[in-house]
Amino acid sequence: MIRTEQLIAQRGDFTLGPVNLDLGADSYLILLGPSGAGKTLLLETCMGLIPSKSGNVWLNGKDVTRSRPEQRHISYLPQDLALFPHLNVRENILFGAKRRHIDNSLTEDRLNNLLPLLELRNIIEREDVSSLSGGEKQRVALARALLPQPQMLFLDEPFSALDATIKRQLQVKLREINQQLGVTILHVTHDQEEAFMLGEKIAVMIHGKLCQLGSRDDIYYRPETLDVARFLRNQNIFDMTLEEVLPGGNMQKGNGIKLMTPGHERAQKGQRFAAGIRSEEVVIIRPNKPLGPDLQENLFHANVVDILAFGGTHILCVKLQESEVTIDVELPNCAMRDLGYAIGDDLQICLRKRSLWTIPLN
Repeated sequence: MIRTEQLIAQRGDFTLGPVNLDLGADSYLILLGPSGAGKTLLLETCMGLIPSKSGNVWLNGKDVTRSRPEQRHISYLPQDLALFPHLNVRENILFGAKRRHIDNSLTEDRLNNLLPLLELRNIIEREDVSSLSGGEKQRVALARALLPQPQMLFLDEPFSALDATIKRQLQVKLREINQQLGVTILHVTHDQEEAFMLGEKIAVMIHGKLCQLGSRDDIYYRPETLDVARFLRNQNIFDMTLEEVLPGGNMQKGNGIKLMTPGHERAQKGQRFAAGIRSEEVVIIRPNKPLGPDLQENLFHANVVDILAFGGTHILCVKLQESEVTIDVELPNCAMRDLGYAIGDDLQICLRKRSLWTIPLN
C-alpha cells in the first residue's frame, strides 16, 4: 500500500533517513519513538506536506513523491484534531467529502455506516463542537477522516491529550476500524503501551533512523540495537565477552558473572556483546521446587536491596551475591503479596537463556 525507498527529508538541522518502509494493504503499522525522533516528519513527507530531499514514496503502486497531498487519496488525523468551530458536528464530518465532491447520497450512506461504529448517533446533530468532550471530538475527527474512504489513514499522536479511560476506549475502537473497514493505518506514537496494543508491526525510530521493524514480540523481546533496548526500558543490560561457543548457546563472561546466552550467527571467541533480559522475564526460584530444563542455567543468589511500587506491579532491585551486578525483577502485585519479600531478604533468581537477548558490540 505504501512504500518508501531511500527517503530523506530535512527540517532545519535535523535529517530524517534514509528510510525504507513497505506497508501492505489493510495493515496497521505503529511508528514508535521518543520525542524528536523524526516520526512526524516521516508522516508529513509520506503525505506530501513536506517535500523530500531525495528518495521516493509509492502509494498503491504509484509513485506519488511529487504529487500534492490532495492527489494521494489519503486522510490525516493530526494531534490537535483541527475541528472547525464555525461548523456543527455533521458539517465537520462531511467537510472532507464535500471538498472531494463525493456524491451526497453516497456520503450519507457512508455516514450512516460510521455512526454506529464510532458511536456518534447521540451527537451528530450537536451545533457547537466546543461542547463536545475530548473523546467525542476524537470520534468526530476520526469520522471526518474515514468518510472519504481513503487509501491510507495517517494518525499523529491521536490520543496524547486524552485521559487513560477514554484513551483505552478509542484504542479499541481503532482496532475495530482497521478490521471492519480494511483501511491501512500508519500511526505515530511515543506511547509504548499504545504501540504494543495496536500495532500488527512496529517500527522504532530514533534520531531520524528506522532502527528496527518487526512484530510486537520481535521488538519487545529481541531488540537489535542498544538504542532500541534502552528506549524500550530494558534495565538489565550486561557488557559481556564471548568465552566459549557451545552447541546449546554461547558462554559469555562479564561484570563478574557468566551467562549462557542464545547462539549468535558468526559469533567468535573474544567478541563483545551486550546481553539483556526484561525485568518481568527474570524468574524467582521457589525453595524446594523442582527445576524445569530451562531453569537449570544462569542461576544466581541475590539480596533484595530496594523495592519500588508501581500501579499494578512491584520492582525488586536485587544485588547478586557473586558480583556487584544489580538486577530489576518485576512482579505483579498478587505475586508480591504471596511472596512477601522485604529489603534484606535472600532469594535465588534465574536469567533464562531463552529470555536473554544479545547484541554484538564489535
